[in-house]
Amino acid sequence: MKSYSIDPAKIGLEKFKELTAGRRMLPGRVMLHEQMEKRFDILGSCGIENLGDLLQILGSKPKIESFSVQTGLPTEYLVLLRREAGSYLARPFPLSNFPGIPFEYVELLKSKGILNTKNFFEQAQTEDHQSELAGITGIPKYRLKELFSLCDLSRITGVGGIFARVVYEAGIRSTMEFARIDILTQLKNYLAIIEKYGYAAGHIGEEDISYSVCYANVLVACDQKSVR
Repeated sequence: MKSYSIDPAKIGLEKFKELTAGRRMLPGRVMLHEQMEKRFDILGSCGIENLGDLLQILGSKPKIESFSVQTGLPTEYLVLLRREAGSYLARPFPLSNFPGIPFEYVELLKSKGILNTKNFFEQAQTEDHQSELAGITGIPKYRLKELFSLCDLSRITGVGGIFARVVYEAGIRSTMEFARIDILTQLKNYLAIIEKYGYAAGHIGEEDISYSVCYANVLVACDQKSVR
């Protein structure tokens, strides 16, 4: 069974460096591109092998400050690195954040202990699970399949409830399908859907889609194996 979020131990330090190097950073994070080889060599020399190790070592302000003293790496850099690493972990949100999901369905699922996207994704992955859930809630199975697709898409960094609905309306049903999209073609589709339905999706550009596609590929790879 797949987990809602990436297992950070499956992303090797070298892969994280490669992904970070390939990202166009916001002005506040450009420091992450400075002295990358040297800084990642220091991280590796401290026994950090993967994203999980890094998140553990930089897990709190005191830990960051201590690691900065130990390695000579700037505290500001380590704070930014922690944020960048943390962005790979999908954060669950309420099912009510998806446009088009009836309130009564959300409440029925809540009554069965399914409170958010993570709960639903991890409890409704198979046809049998969805059939069982349909039986105990009365929610039509086709609506549960729709909701599962939305939850799967919401695992992608940059894809919240509204954008997951936009992607779904464009015919994309899974993380794997999203990872294979043609960015410019889909961007046109997404903008047309946003305009048609009046979704408050904010600004969505080519760079936003490109980043999410990159993350989706990492997510798909992590679903299958370690990424080194």
